[in-house]
Formats: sequence, structure tokens, C-alpha cells
Amino acid sequence: MALTATGAATLKRLATLKCDGHPVLSVYFDLDPSRFPTPAERDTELSALLSRAGAHDADAERVRQAVRTHTELIHGAQGIAIFSCAPTGTLEILTLPEPVEPLAVVDTVPWLEPLASMTATGDWGVAVISRRAARLFRGAQEGLIEFASVEDELHRRHSQGGWSQARFQRGIDQEVAEHARHTAELLLRAHRRRPFDHLAIVASDELWPVVEASLHRDLRDRLAGVIRLDLEHAPTEEIVRAVAPVVEAAERDRERALMSRLDDALGTGGAAVAGLDEVLSALEEQRAELLLLAHQASVTAGRCTRCGRLSASSDGSCRFDGGPLVPVDANEHVAALAAQDSVEVVVLRHESDALLAHGQIAALLRW
Repeated sequence: MALTATGAATLKRLATLKCDGHPVLSVYFDLDPSRFPTPAERDTELSALLSRAGAHDADAERVRQAVRTHTELIHGAQGIAIFSCAPTGTLEILTLPEPVEPLAVVDTVPWLEPLASMTATGDWGVAVISRRAARLFRGAQEGLIEFASVEDELHRRHSQGGWSQARFQRGIDQEVAEHARHTAELLLRAHRRRPFDHLAIVASDELWPVVEASLHRDLRDRLAGVIRLDLEHAPTEEIVRAVAPVVEAAERDRERALMSRLDDALGTGGAAVAGLDEVLSALEEQRAELLLLAHQASVTAGRCTRCGRLSASSDGSCRFDGGPLVPVDANEHVAALAAQDSVEVVVLRHESDALLAHGQIAALLRW
């Protein structure tokens, strides 16, 4: 048993835990005292969580005992993750750096997606699927974090001919289909907890039709591309390179659509503004829905020496009180305002030149 904080190395280690096909209980629990202020309330919620997951008695008791015994974890941590596989003696306890929604999952692999979400920088989903194994990732073009590693044992191909060979092959095909369904269920579970922006799947030409038939409609709607390669044992860096063209194509399509929406709205007096002063006003009035920034843009503005507010006024005076302006980089301030109102920020990498014509910064509005 290890008491440790989450991180990329911990994720990699947990993804390769060997439980020999035995059920693994993964539990995530919020330690916010305002949510469960007393030990009794915490125990009640934990018991309900384990019951809903259908946890085996031995694993459920090991988790309860871990929470009762290691009381030092309750103080100072935002959340806790526990992984138990009683038949193999596996018990891992992790303190979490941020709150987590209570969750309990029983599967043949540790469920690491909530941990990956804390580490990943993006919300692309990537599945590398072969006939007997699958690796699931969350992240972005800058890097992927593996959150599940599945390996399903299939019978060896039979060497006899005739009807015996045919029946055996049908059995293998059924097992491959079951493996694809299991992988698709794991993907759907991750997507429903925190939706993927897009999904890319790496699978051979032979396997892809089986995988496609297993995908839930919600996953098909997010599917951005299929890479017809066998990358079962490839390092993560090679998978990132293989997926990069699909990611770039999806980014280009989205940026074109956003710029088209912006141009149409600006041309008709619709729900959009461009230029720093107009964007700042929209953010301050909480009207902004989505903020557009040109890649590597440095939006220059001035901060008023009287009122301290930002302005892009060309005459060097504050648009609020006419005070003199001191030049500053406005990017950080604009990003902070957007974060306060949960406004999505999109940095345009492929359409940045088109946005430069609007002053490097624009916003699509709620109203």
C-alpha cells in the first residue's frame, strides 16, 4: 500500500497494476468538510457509494478500513482515491490536490480517468485498440495521459481445419467483439463524466468495423478521425504524432466555423464584438460567450493611472475618465476576466491572420 499524491508517474504505475483479471474496485471520494462535515456522514456516503457500485464485500471493507485507519488523509487533502483488488492483495491510496465527484467503479482494470483529467491539458479522447488490448488516453496535441490499459485474453488460433476450425474462429470473433464492446463502454464512461471535445481511434482496417459497431451514438458524434495503424505497443509520443493530423484537421474546421460566425455577426450587427475595448466591455458586462485570441498575439493596451482600468484608446487617454495610460500587455487581464465568468477562450492557430484584421481579439456574445 502506498500513500502518495497523483502525478504522471503514479498514473503510469497504476495503469500497469497486475490483477490477473480479478475485479478491481476504484473509489474517488470528496473530502470537503462542508459536504460531509462529520465522520458518520462520510461513512454513510461511502457505504452508499460502494453499494451502488456492487463492490465485493472484501474490497468494500478494505476501502472502509483504509478511510478509518488513515485519518491523516482527511486533513489537508481535497479528495482521496483508493484502488483495491483483494484476491491479489492490491491496495493503493492517493491523496488528491483538488475536489472530486464521488465515484466507485468495479472493473478488471483500475479506473484512472478522473486522475488523468487532473493532469491532462486538453479534452481529446484517444483509443488505441487491437484485437486483444486497448489503451485509452485523454489530453491534447501537446501530450496525452493514459487512463486505462485493457488486455483481454483470446484463445490461440486453432490449427485444425474443417468445422472445428470454423467454430473456433467464430468463438475468437465473438471474443474480439466483446473486447471492443468493453473498450467502448470504458470510453463512454469517461465521456459521460467529462465530455471529450473530439475522439480519435487507432485501429487496423480489419478491426475498425467491429469497433465502430460498438460505439455509442454520443461517441460517434465526437469522432474526428480513425487512424488505420497497429500501435498497440507504441510509446505515447508515437501515438501523439499519429493522431496529430486528425487533431489539426479538427482544429482547422472549428476555427473556420468560428471565424465565419464572427464575420457574419460583425457584418450584420449581431452578437459579436472585436477589438480590445469592445471585448473588455462585453466581459465586464458578462455578455461574452466565447473569447477569440490570435496565436502568439500580444494585445497592447494602456492602464489608466487614475482609475487603474484598461483601455486601448488610440489617443493615449482612458476611455473612462480621460486619465493618462501606461502601456501594458492586456492578455493576462483579459484571460482573468474570462475565467471569472467561465468564458471559453479559443486561441486561433490556423486562422490567426484573419483575426488580426479585427485587432487580434474578438468575442462571440450571449446577447
